[in-house]
Amino acid sequence: MRLRFGRRCNDERGSAALEFALVAPLLFIIVFAVIDFSRAYYTLNDLTAAVREGARYASSLEDPLLRQDEVRQVVRDFALSFAGDTVLDAQIEVTFEAEGRVRVAINDYPFEFLTPLPTLLGLSDVNISRQAIMKWERAPVP
Repeated sequence: MRLRFGRRCNDERGSAALEFALVAPLLFIIVFAVIDFSRAYYTLNDLTAAVREGARYASSLEDPLLRQDEVRQVVRDFALSFAGDTVLDAQIEVTFEAEGRVRVAINDYPFEFLTPLPTLLGLSDVNISRQAIMKWERAPVP
């Protein structure tokens, strides 16, 4: 009887499957967290590039305030290549600042995570805001 009990303890069949079942959830959580936060960082960089292109376009216009819709369209066109239609919901601002500067901003762009993991961390509603300021090249000289 003792020999049989000892043989059962030395049998390691199925231990790899059990270890994988214990480690796999943690591994998948880490992988999907990296994917989600990488997408968030990518979106942040692309929104920055979109407002920079809008500010560059606005800075070359004679009167950007009269052509704000064109500047907004430049930002939307640049952002549509990566963000899809959701960038249309974002509020795009075109304003003048002191000393002949043009400011283009995207405020409260809604970012959606692919996994429910950030919701568990309290990050369910993430809005991204980016801005770019450039010197107005055709500003009237005082």
